[in-house]
Amino acid sequence: MADSQQKFKVFDNPSIGELYANKLIATSFDGGAVSITLGTTRFMPEEGGKSPKQDKPASVYVTARLALSPGGAVELANALGAMLNTLSDMQQKAKSAETNPSSDTKPS
Repeated sequence: MADSQQKFKVFDNPSIGELYANKLIATSFDGGAVSITLGTTRFMPEEGGKSPKQDKPASVYVTARLALSPGGAVELANALGAMLNTLSDMQQKAKSAETNPSSDTKPS
């Protein structure tokens, strides 16, 4: 996807850690940079090791802050859009295959 558009050499730094996020906390633009704050939902036990209450919302912990130039933000948006289109196409093909099994799969 996005890798096929690269026209520059990438130097991977193996000491860069990976961060996980399952929530988008905030985005902002200050005129010079797009800032994105990401987080992870965690269900932490209450005091005394009790399970969290059902009606209490889960806690979200900040795991990453990303600041991008406007051009970098556009590249990210385009790459994510292409990825989402691919995932949507794959999902539609899978649903189509479930509802319309091919005649090649007839029992012998």
